[in-house]
Amino acid sequence: MTAHSLINRLKLRHLRLILELEATNNLHRAAERMNLSQPSVSKLLQEVEHALNTRLFERSSQGVFPTPSGVLAARHARLMLNDIDRLQLDMNAMQEGTYGTVRVGSIVAALPDIISPVFARIAQTQPGISLSLTIDTSDGLLLGMETGRLDFVIGRALGLHGPMALDCRELALEPLCVVTSIHNPMPDPGTLTLQDVANEKWILQTAPSPMRRAIEAAFTTALLPLPAHPIEASSMFATIDLLLHSCLLAVIPCSVSQHHEKAGLIRRLSVAMPDFLGPFSLISQPGRPLSPAAQLVFSAIEQESIRIPDRSVQSCF
Repeated sequence: MTAHSLINRLKLRHLRLILELEATNNLHRAAERMNLSQPSVSKLLQEVEHALNTRLFERSSQGVFPTPSGVLAARHARLMLNDIDRLQLDMNAMQEGTYGTVRVGSIVAALPDIISPVFARIAQTQPGISLSLTIDTSDGLLLGMETGRLDFVIGRALGLHGPMALDCRELALEPLCVVTSIHNPMPDPGTLTLQDVANEKWILQTAPSPMRRAIEAAFTTALLPLPAHPIEASSMFATIDLLLHSCLLAVIPCSVSQHHEKAGLIRRLSVAMPDFLGPFSLISQPGRPLSPAAQLVFSAIEQESIRIPDRSVQSCF
């Protein structure tokens, strides 16, 4: 079947049905959510399965459940419907005299030196662009981009994306440091090692984030077990707030640490962290061209990174 033939057969409500069935696993509930009768929903399902020439859902007394083909169809249906939502947002923006929304995802380490300066400048010089920023770990950001919720991200691939094709341009290094609250009485003679602090209690990043992998690799290389960590947190801001209420230790990007050190909230320990994290990158999907507004922001972020010392200049794919 050609793409042209498929376009003639598929309707937006077919895509909506796939997502509703994936979410509910029930024809009756899907029909209610779509304000249709159950026979109408059953007919729609037959139509879309016929159009795609494959069974998308297995029917049983427990409900309807996606086949591997159904999982794939749901992923693409979500992307297509997100693009429809994006079209409506951009059309509304154009009618209001603006030129579109750009949805960027970033790890927190890129905020101080790259994202914040770029966003502030664009907000002042490009009134037609509306910026949306999501802060998360790299695995969460890649999922957001894969499902169409983000235009591009600043983070790391490291094999977390599975089969998704990526264009990945290295931006900057992200050195890590060990920090604690200023109220922690732990002495620091300036020569602390991981072994000196291995018996302390820590806040660690949640797995499988790249930072968690780097921390685990550092302790493994030092022939030490992972320290006791009563708290795991994916949010860097939550980690810092938890430090303020405890005497726990944590590993955070040095670019983030220096701002909170200046504010007198945390102190950096002299523990040297090996560079198992490497640089972070500007990541997009080559099969999904950026809008003009998104391309402008993308290029501005890439140019901003050039000003950072020790910037990596090669492409990682």
